[in-house]
Amino acid sequence: MPSNRRRRRSVRVTVAVLLLAVAGLVVLAAVLIAELVVLMGAAAVALFAGVGAVRLVLNELVRSRRDAAEDRAVQARAYQKLAARRADEHATFADQITARLEAATSRVTELRGTLRLAERRSDLAEQRAKHEARRRGELQTRLDELSSKSEAEQPDATEDSAERTPQWDPEVPTVVDLLAWDEPRADSPDVAEADGRLA
Repeated sequence: MPSNRRRRRSVRVTVAVLLLAVAGLVVLAAVLIAELVVLMGAAAVALFAGVGAVRLVLNELVRSRRDAAEDRAVQARAYQKLAARRADEHATFADQITARLEAATSRVTELRGTLRLAERRSDLAEQRAKHEARRRGELQTRLDELSSKSEAEQPDATEDSAERTPQWDPEVPTVVDLLAWDEPRADSPDVAEADGRLA
């Protein structure tokens, strides 16, 4: 675009300058000749050359303005495309940031719920531990009471050992009597005969 703005001198402008130069030379030659007819012809040539030069310059001016307007239109379209692309990028970026923010917000909400649940469980565990400690204290107290009560109610060791001594009935046969009763049967003839058969 900068090369389009800096245009070289147009052919029309060059032709207009040449026409004015030629008209100036014709007028100068006519003045040097100093004849009325030549001066009138030189004046007419100069007039037509001036009008032609002005027309050429005006056409060049209109064309340069049209080219500049086209350049500005091209620049405006390019800027419009760039602005649209940047707007799309901004919208995409805003959507991404919004999605990240929503994800972070939901994560924070989830973590808060988890924290509340952990605090609730901690409170319940603390209450349970206090209850167990109180229950253990009550059971220990009860155990101490029962131990002291059983120690107070326990009879003397001598009386207890006397009560635990077995009392035998003299009429009931003892083990020795049973063994003695079994020996005569081993000497009987039936037993000896059975032993002989086995031998």
